[in-house]
Amino acid sequence: MTADQRFRSFWDEGEMVPYPRDQWISNGMPTGSLPPGDEVPTDVAVVYTADMSGQIRLFDTIQLSTENGKLDARLIALGVVATDPDLMYAMDPNTGDVILFDMVDYDIQGVNTNYRLFVEFLYRFAQFVEVDQGKPGRTEKGAELREALRSIDPNAFDEDAWWPMVFNQLMS
Repeated sequence: MTADQRFRSFWDEGEMVPYPRDQWISNGMPTGSLPPGDEVPTDVAVVYTADMSGQIRLFDTIQLSTENGKLDARLIALGVVATDPDLMYAMDPNTGDVILFDMVDYDIQGVNTNYRLFVEFLYRFAQFVEVDQGKPGRTEKGAELREALRSIDPNAFDEDAWWPMVFNQLMS
């Protein structure tokens, strides 16, 4: 397994998990939409964990459909919110979009434009958490991180997306 050097220098081997990069590429997913290397983090404080203990497992493909056929979509499970395992991160294999799927209320929120950007956000968020000194200075540092992330994926900060809520809670 090979991990991006930045990730490997931040997370230990036991803190990363391989993802099926080659399989996804052979199924037509553009390499530019996938994280570099073939390993991703298993946990990022509060916002993410790869530990999925329900019926749906990490990287499973799930089919969502309705009886009337108005909805027929596939999603790939990417993990869950660490503090709420009913909120599953998933990727649309056709568009590459990463969404947050509420498995109780069946609601969807946008997260990132693709899996590469999702993992990049997790990496930068984890770095932020690592050096966070508590409330003093958090608002300013959080605003700096938010703007840096917005510059690489503006769609992640659409009004009804997931990341604005994370940053609102972080900086409150």
